[in-house]
Amino acid sequence: MSTPRLITIPFSHFCDKARWALQRRGIAFVEDGHLPLFHFLAVRRAGGNRTVPALALADRLIGDSTEILQWADAQPAPGPRLYPEGVADEALALEEDFDRHLGPATRRWAYGFILPDRGLIREVARHGAPSWQRAGLELGLPLARFVMRKAMRIDDAGVARSRVKIDEVFDRVGERLADGRPYLTGDQLTAADITFAALAAPALYPAEYGVPFPPVERFPAAIQAEVARLRAHPAGAFGLRIYAEDRAEERRPR
Repeated sequence: MSTPRLITIPFSHFCDKARWALQRRGIAFVEDGHLPLFHFLAVRRAGGNRTVPALALADRLIGDSTEILQWADAQPAPGPRLYPEGVADEALALEEDFDRHLGPATRRWAYGFILPDRGLIREVARHGAPSWQRAGLELGLPLARFVMRKAMRIDDAGVARSRVKIDEVFDRVGERLADGRPYLTGDQLTAADITFAALAAPALYPAEYGVPFPPVERFPAAIQAEVARLRAHPAGAFGLRIYAEDRAEERRPR
């Protein structure tokens, strides 16, 4: 059987969700990383539309992060299940909620301050993609900014709404964790925990993220204050903890 190929934008939080899940299950894969806009061609050639992550298998392409996790969970792999018996439906419902509400909000919020800063864009884009794409992004940055802002509605009003949405999701997660449970569905890490932590990452900047983030000190002072506030929130502390404990464990060679 051919090795699955995970097509990504390396710094994408939805891609780190898929990357983390495959590593947790112990499924070997190769990553095919591309910068935004350049990824369109790779996904099209594999038989998909435009979105990543996309998992290219021998017989098909899976173009949705949750479907990738469900595929990984169904494989005869050595790692822990992503949807354990007894909490599978609960984990999936939480995952879909985070996909719908948290992921777009943190992405828009982060791009809101990254896109105006050419230096930050260079730092975010420097890992996992071909050098020719980095050069192309430099040349085509005005167009890339325009396309990304339009596609993701990155404007002052959208960024403000996203900040409110992040707080709402963090508060719901904090309430769920208030009874002392170590994970969102109880005593074991599931797809819900992976999804929350990965999609919260652009607001938390965990050291164990799938590719290196720029240091928080590189961000504007107001953003540094927001990151510090979110890290101190019970949900933020939870996301950082499972990156430090569980994500770091999955990335160790086996």
